Amino acid sequence: MTYAMVLADKTSTMAGNEHPIRAARIARKLSQLDLARRAGISRQALGAIEANSYQPGVPVALALARELGTTVEALFGEAQDAIRRVHARWEGGGEVHSGAPARVVLGRVRGKLIAHPQPAVHLSLVPAAGILERSGRGGAEVASFRSEEEVDSTLLLAGCDPSAALMTEWLARHRAPVTLVALSCSSVKALSTLLEGGAHVAGVHLRDPKSGEFNSSAVRRISKTHPAILVNFARWELGIVAAAGNPFGIRAMEDLARPHLRLANRDRGSGARGALDEAIAALGIRAGSIEGYPREYAGHLEVAAAIAAGLADFGIAIRVAADVYGLHFVPIREERYDLVIPKRDRDSIPIRAMLDALNSAGLAREVAQFCAYDTSQMGAMMTHLN
Repeated sequence: MTYAMVLADKTSTMAGNEHPIRAARIARKLSQLDLARRAGISRQALGAIEANSYQPGVPVALALARELGTTVEALFGEAQDAIRRVHARWEGGGEVHSGAPARVVLGRVRGKLIAHPQPAVHLSLVPAAGILERSGRGGAEVASFRSEEEVDSTLLLAGCDPSAALMTEWLARHRAPVTLVALSCSSVKALSTLLEGGAHVAGVHLRDPKSGEFNSSAVRRISKTHPAILVNFARWELGIVAAAGNPFGIRAMEDLARPHLRLANRDRGSGARGALDEAIAALGIRAGSIEGYPREYAGHLEVAAAIAAGLADFGIAIRVAADVYGLHFVPIREERYDLVIPKRDRDSIPIRAMLDALNSAGLAREVAQFCAYDTSQMGAMMTHLN
């Protein structure tokens, strides 16, 4: 059963009943927009929660309960029981930062459950499949550390979603017959890599400026005669990321015209760069007048890291990038992030393993909780192309 089917079943059992959040909101004379702003989510996300079509993660559930002066159990009841609560010895000292969820590592040492703090992002050595010995004319000689079977079971996913790391870990934890390796790049680069045979799957969030529709028309235009399917991964919020505390008072895209603000820009072909360039065109701003416009960063986390390090004052990225660095976030729009899969490959073992993961309520719940994504349609077929 897919996650969307689980939600649909849950919704059917609650049909005709007013969601406790809606009742509590109305009792406090709050509009959807008021409560959404207080809880730090979009109005659309709150509407989906009240319609019983979206189950929020723990941080959002806690924020809603806090703003409504009640408990998570009173608002969600059994819906939150899928999360097993345990007591562990805390090895992180007495300080717990508010804001983004405090991630932990759990392990049992000499019979006792231990919890260590886990950074949301950190520098580390990345395991490699081999060492490049020679390259040229499109070919390479590699000293491989992987067996032929291990290479054949590797799934290459090109795209810009930081949560690909969560799916990689989920597949390993559930002993799936595939190892997922994320290739970080823009949406357009991911799609071209897929079409050139350099990856199995491409993640995209490309908006059609005329219709406002995501992915279908852009993928159809670029892929042309390559039959493919679009499978949803999540919906997320794209917005302006600024330094913690928003010292420059950035509130909307119109603030891009203000002088002396330094931009951490995304690379060409990325959805975030497209959103920025649309705003620049609409506002009649010269791109060259924005300090830092030529300086490009390869991903959402890289943009947030530059701002956190004081190298830039703002950038366009998704909410999770701002959250993990404790930065200010101004939402611009909700976007749909889909995975492009060639039709000829959809029944291969690596692709089937990935699709099984996407149809797991467990993976959807983890991604929603850690990234504040809407995963209610994760694994759903969105479009058949060609």
